[in-house]
Amino acid sequence: MKNNINKIIEAVKTKRYIHYIIIAIVGMLVCIPFFWVQIKLSDDGKFHLLRLIGLDYSTEYGSFPFLVFPFFCKDWGYSMTAFYPPIVTYVPYILGIIAGTFMRGLKVFAMLTTVLSGIFMYNCINEITKKKGIALFSAILYIIFPYRIECLFNRYAIGEFTAFVFIPIVFQGLYNLLHGDKKRHYYIAIGAAGLLLTHTISTIYTAFFCLIYVLFNLKAFFNKDVIKKCVINVIFILLIAAMFLIPMLEFKLTTDYAILQPDIMKTDAKSVSTKGIEAWQFLKDKGEENGVSFIVGIPFITMLLLGILVYNKIDKEYKELYIINIILGLIAAFMCTIYFPWRLMPDFMCTLQYPWRLLGFAYFFLVPVCAMNVYYLLKDIQKTWLKRLLYFVVIAIIAAFTIMELNQYPVDDTSQDAKYEQSIYNNPKIHYYSINRDNMPVKALYKQRDYCYNREDNTVILSGNADILSETKEAFYMEIELQNGEKGAELELPFLFYPGYRIILEENGEQTELEYTESENGFIQITLEKDIQNGKIITDYTATTLEKAAYIISGISIMLFCIYIVWYRRKCKKNKEEINEKQDKN
Repeated sequence: MKNNINKIIEAVKTKRYIHYIIIAIVGMLVCIPFFWVQIKLSDDGKFHLLRLIGLDYSTEYGSFPFLVFPFFCKDWGYSMTAFYPPIVTYVPYILGIIAGTFMRGLKVFAMLTTVLSGIFMYNCINEITKKKGIALFSAILYIIFPYRIECLFNRYAIGEFTAFVFIPIVFQGLYNLLHGDKKRHYYIAIGAAGLLLTHTISTIYTAFFCLIYVLFNLKAFFNKDVIKKCVINVIFILLIAAMFLIPMLEFKLTTDYAILQPDIMKTDAKSVSTKGIEAWQFLKDKGEENGVSFIVGIPFITMLLLGILVYNKIDKEYKELYIINIILGLIAAFMCTIYFPWRLMPDFMCTLQYPWRLLGFAYFFLVPVCAMNVYYLLKDIQKTWLKRLLYFVVIAIIAAFTIMELNQYPVDDTSQDAKYEQSIYNNPKIHYYSINRDNMPVKALYKQRDYCYNREDNTVILSGNADILSETKEAFYMEIELQNGEKGAELELPFLFYPGYRIILEENGEQTELEYTESENGFIQITLEKDIQNGKIITDYTATTLEKAAYIISGISIMLFCIYIVWYRRKCKKNKEEINEKQDKN
């Protein structure tokens, strides 16, 4: 207890917690205007509102894990979480329950991620430079850079802006492993697992830039202890993220879903190559209504160009880092443009869909460069009050630019979000045309305009003979009274095809579990394996055993990971004490 108190006192003395408070205040101030913006009018806001509402219905009518939602898509059931990671699903959901509406929950979550991204950026840069001034300045820049504001206010790209929290953690761990004392190498696992459970695209590109970073540091990487720790981190990453990876893989192996098809989602090299931006768009918007802004801002460019003046002043120990960050930042910026050879890129790199998403990575690498430029420009000023005043002026200029950016987002009647949310609760059986259809089975998506549009919410006999006397359906649960069903008859149930349903045939007091397949229309299909005089078919969503096991694997892995961290830290402490004892004896 005494040691913990001493650590807190020491942290306060070193201004770390004071800096955390400053970052939190700036982060909250940046996000306050968002509470007066109508979230469902943003690019993805409506989708995420529906996702949380659907999850709420699923918790009531379904089984854990809640990968399929009832009522949605004309009451056929729809998955909006199997391909969307848990952190950006369950955390906003819990916050929404606490806040009273899911609209508020999403906004509180946005503010929380903004603050946390600043804090972890601070930790990352402080670890690398050992200079809290540079770390604080980097953190502030990181939470107010224009593209982050765009992701929040205009796009509400929840996965993308949440990924900004974990990217610094990954690189802090990687730096610590290659250049530090290796005591925090497990940050790699924390950050990467967080990314996998947040945003798949950001995970892929973080790995891509980590690989480039390692290539710059091959000498440090090819070390037995380093490689061993990398393997340990990779194992923990995969095990912790099993709750998302395993169900997604099971869905993928079950049938084809739209979100995994490059030709449908336009994630092939040819399509991605047409979605880059012109270089001049970093300075000026196209002027499209509700278009995405890629402006980096004059203040940011000015701070970047200061490197020409201060490069010779930068301490030798930081120059390699400085150059690597510039290279990685410029690579990311170049990849945003139409000039990058996207047509030659492998398929996995084209999953980002829009090359300009890499703008967030460009900022991540270049923000510390800007902070170092300002730091070394003002370093020689002797008067502390003048130096602090100039820092304040720089921050004020950046803040003014940010405020100007915020002014372009209209203040809407936010009560419409609450009304929309309530309207879904009043009438949850929404049409698939009123929802994002990326997660539909491909067969159903291709027939959305004819077969699906005209299909009723009942069982369809595709072939063979059977008499349906009655059927009742409530959410996932359905009972069908069947008579004179002949062997081989094919029945299509009014549920889109997803794994996790359990179908039981009751006949003569006996129960038999039926296998189901996907019909030619993308729905659940069952085939009668024998003649049935009088029987009842009962359908319900229970989730698969593998899906449940995945969460158990992740839960156990998180506990083992925590035990590993405690053990490793104690081991490091013991080694340090032994070294000190030997030095004292000598």
